[in-house]
Amino acid sequence: MRTATFILSAGLAICAVSGTVAGLLVPSVAVAQQKVGAVVGKHLTTAQDAIKKKKWDAALAAIKQAQAVDSKTAFETYKINELLWYVYLQQGRNADAARLLEQQIASGQMPANEKVQRTKTLAQLYFRAGAHGKAIAAANQYLKSAPGDQEMLLLVANGYYQQKDYKNAIAAAEKLTKGGQRPSEDILQLVLRSNYELKDEAGTARALEQLLKYYPTPDTWDRLLDGYISKSKHDHELIALYRLSEDVGSLRKARQFTDMSQALVVGGYAMEGQRVIEKALTANLFQGEELGRAQRTLDSAKRRGDLERQALAKAPATLAAAKTGEELYKVGQLYFSAGDYAKAADVLRKALAKGGLSDADDGNMLFGIALVRDGKPAEAAKAFDAIKDPQFKEVGRLWKLRAR
Repeated sequence: MRTATFILSAGLAICAVSGTVAGLLVPSVAVAQQKVGAVVGKHLTTAQDAIKKKKWDAALAAIKQAQAVDSKTAFETYKINELLWYVYLQQGRNADAARLLEQQIASGQMPANEKVQRTKTLAQLYFRAGAHGKAIAAANQYLKSAPGDQEMLLLVANGYYQQKDYKNAIAAAEKLTKGGQRPSEDILQLVLRSNYELKDEAGTARALEQLLKYYPTPDTWDRLLDGYISKSKHDHELIALYRLSEDVGSLRKARQFTDMSQALVVGGYAMEGQRVIEKALTANLFQGEELGRAQRTLDSAKRRGDLERQALAKAPATLAAAKTGEELYKVGQLYFSAGDYAKAADVLRKALAKGGLSDADDGNMLFGIALVRDGKPAEAAKAFDAIKDPQFKEVGRLWKLRAR
């Protein structure tokens, strides 16, 4: 499977730092006069006024004046640092803000009912500062009190990812995907990339399928199907994968259309192959040598398609005379190639019930795809489930994802 191209957001798991409004950082003037000396209190009041006006340099200057006061009490130092780490935060000095906040939590001055929320803020600050190990430690400490906090669980997972500890990143992310809730796209992308970095193809495929389940997009389908198509050695399997690629919008490259059309023509679906290559030609996807190859493919599809159209005109009589499941199946193929999926499904149902098909798995796959395209996903799922060959059944499972 080719390199996953999802880009993890630089701000993944980092929301606005919580609990840091200026009004909570220092007491009112009246309280300050009770607990903070007059000189320190004067400078803190000046700093707080500057903070309210978002004049960070002025606030910092006032705080420095408060720090310069001799014989400060531990409480006064605590109040000074409350303002200082907040100003650092506003100035983008995240490492300095985190260092001071960690001191505040350990100072013995912070009220017990504030420590939990401030520990969450500490984790966010360390992550912003790029100190991922310290961010993980603070987040895990916070999670002891709030084990279900999705934001912090994501921060832990992303912290491990940033450290290239992909196994722990996946383990942390799995805590977010349990419980039946819809996982965030960010966490599924993180799991995808971590599995890719570990070269775990099965894990990468599972992650992609989870993304398809919750966030189906042509790009996600393209990443998944590209791996399957490149490894496929079975003609019927390859055709089923190409059809799925077309249905989900990930069939976009010129060569994909030519390869699909040629596979269809060889496989007995020339009318369908003609439609596919004409679609690409109409979209002007081909240039240079690719255009010549596409035109030759179209000519071949038209010649064989004409033979199919002649046979299709006789289909009602052929059906009436059919004595075996294989004969019915051939008519079902014709209807499918012509794009008449309702008739194709009806005939294929009869063929499978009659039995005796040379390839019952291919019959169930074609039946399932016809039902999907006829808008009957529940019936289609049963057809895909009836496929026996494990590798072909895997393709049927992908179609079930498409049909849900």
